[in-house]
Amino acid sequence: MIPYILPFILYITLTQIPFYFPEFYPWLYTACVILVGAATIYSFHLKKLLKIHNAILPGIIFGITGIIVWIFLSQLHLEAKLFTYLPKWIQPEKRPAFNPFQSIPYPFLRWTFIIVRTTGVAVLVPIAEELFWRGFLMRWIITPDWEKQEIGIFNIKAFLWTTLLFILAHPEWLAAAAYFCLISILFYWKKDLWNCIVAHSISNLILVFYVIHTKTWELW
Repeated sequence: MIPYILPFILYITLTQIPFYFPEFYPWLYTACVILVGAATIYSFHLKKLLKIHNAILPGIIFGITGIIVWIFLSQLHLEAKLFTYLPKWIQPEKRPAFNPFQSIPYPFLRWTFIIVRTTGVAVLVPIAEELFWRGFLMRWIITPDWEKQEIGIFNIKAFLWTTLLFILAHPEWLAAAAYFCLISILFYWKKDLWNCIVAHSISNLILVFYVIHTKTWELW
């Protein structure tokens, strides 16, 4: 179980720290990437979790489509209206919206951070999240003997619970719901975790370029 959940738990936990120390955000996030990267390497070293291959066209297509949907739905800001009717404890934390061009005066350090940030969201996050949500949690909900459960088998209970939890883990609830359902379609169709990771990585990489170009820092 540990190889499936450790990178995800570390990332979710460590990325909360910069909220409390925004002046140290670049350094704290860099430390997070190093630790999560080490955990990810450990996960791959411990056991063969993925069948890596080059038949990734479905992942590329779903990744591009998914991020277009995510950006469009995020810009509607429909959640802001919904949150006013919800108790504060259930409302998600806003993203720090860290602007490296404003907060880091030295170009070398600024672009070093951007590279680190890109590595985090486009390499580590896709692996950590897909291993956890679809590699572990979907199967665990189906059966306690989850390691013997074939991946990509549709189960309504597993689908609904993982979708709900994924939504609650992101402040963009509508976008998160649509994106998770889309990648789940890819997962059930191809029965392949690697294509889901590729899709997630493509989406996040495009998002990085979109954020830098449009200066919508709250999206990353």
